[in-house]
Amino acid sequence: MVMNGRRIAALLEVCGVSLTGPLLMWGLRRLVGVSVTNPLTSLSAHASNAELITASRQMFVLLIFQYAGYFLLIIPINWWHRRRGAAAYGLTRAGHSWKMLILAGLGVAALSAWPALGLNLVNSLHPSETVPWRQALFNMSWRRWEFWLFSGVMSWALVPVLEELFFRGYCLRRLSEDWGDGPAILGAACLFTFAHTQYLIPNAYSVGMVVSLLTLAVGFGVVFAWTRSLIPSIIAHAIINVLMTPVWQAALLVAFMIGVFVSWPRGVTTFRHVFSNASAAACVILAFAGAAWAIMAARDEPAVYVVAVGAVIIAIGLEAMDRRRTRIATKVPMSA
Repeated sequence: MVMNGRRIAALLEVCGVSLTGPLLMWGLRRLVGVSVTNPLTSLSAHASNAELITASRQMFVLLIFQYAGYFLLIIPINWWHRRRGAAAYGLTRAGHSWKMLILAGLGVAALSAWPALGLNLVNSLHPSETVPWRQALFNMSWRRWEFWLFSGVMSWALVPVLEELFFRGYCLRRLSEDWGDGPAILGAACLFTFAHTQYLIPNAYSVGMVVSLLTLAVGFGVVFAWTRSLIPSIIAHAIINVLMTPVWQAALLVAFMIGVFVSWPRGVTTFRHVFSNASAAACVILAFAGAAWAIMAARDEPAVYVVAVGAVIIAIGLEAMDRRRTRIATKVPMSA
């Protein structure tokens, strides 16, 4: 496997944008005097209805600013690469019917989400240590619309769209241009998995969730590579993010087992097709790079942001040099 300049540029661009984007938005917020509050830092199991409404608004603003920071960089970079319009981000049906995309979403949910669902069911019966805000969420009353408003914003309604748009619509697609679909799926999956820092706790549940999240992310990546539409992965992501009681988790797990039986042949065929030309070395390199970068980014140290900004600058420089070489190569035959 050859590590050419285009592959290095793609990797540096994706890793750099994942931290430089939020840093850019932080700077813009400071410049205009806009403050953003993370409601998870003070979330309590005894939160009142009014507090949950306030937390919902704060979480919505936080997420919009966070992902807007990514796309302040992604949109002009995509424009420079001549990737424009909704199709460049996977925000179309990509020529497929709604029925096909919905069935693909349900199929990938069944095939890739049952490990996480089973683990969450066990954990709901025998709880393990987790971060305070998740524990507060599990312990508070679910019998009020304010709770479902808050959980919708932070979990099953808004987050699936934003995360799929960034991790699959940008990261996976950008890496696949120079590395191929298989390695890109694993690289984006590891970046996605280890960005969920609430599971970086040394216990059996967290380790299991990391493995389960990786399985989910690979499934999301495969269905995106197959359809070139984010609709199936958004549907699957939303389904598995909905908070459920143990009874509903058990019912959905049974439904997923039936879905696995029905979808398995098509799923295996699709997986093999997507990874048919994948280099094992490229898969390992991108998987390691994605995991290592996400873990390093979780440290939230100034030096990491300096590295991220440098990565974006180097990536754009390498891409500009590659374009220049391409232009020169196309002009030489014409002049001869």
